[in-house]
Amino acid sequence: MKLNRIISYSKVLFLTILALTMIACKPATVAENPGFVKQDTLDDTHPRARLVLGSEKLVGNIRMGNIRFRKVGLFTQAQVGIQNLSDVRYNLEYKVEWEDESGFMLDQSGAWQRFTLAPTQIDTVTSTGKVQDAYKLVITVRLPDDPFIINRKK
Repeated sequence: MKLNRIISYSKVLFLTILALTMIACKPATVAENPGFVKQDTLDDTHPRARLVLGSEKLVGNIRMGNIRFRKVGLFTQAQVGIQNLSDVRYNLEYKVEWEDESGFMLDQSGAWQRFTLAPTQIDTVTSTGKVQDAYKLVITVRLPDDPFIINRKK
């Protein structure tokens, strides 16, 4: 009888330790790691171009395509199509940054540029890297945090 009780307590203790270990080993989420981007806000399907959606409302509604690179003298120039997949007109902002071949950021001084995408419209973003090592392009698109942009539509 005493042996059964010890085995029973051992099982409970083992299951408790197992449960605590599993809770402690759960994978970290994006909210717990602010240095990482949520996968659905990032399109890195092209080896040299990455689209980052800076607003959750744009997920599934904005995509990039028709990506082209060329040399202009010693510098690299890129052209990327940004398409609105939704039935909503978007007033947006975009910023372009360049990385070297290893993925190190070269220029983070890009200014935000405003543009409008009508439903299903494609707009082309063209940018030239400011240094010879520029190889990869990062385009960030977001909804502007400007209350006056709504008044400009009216």
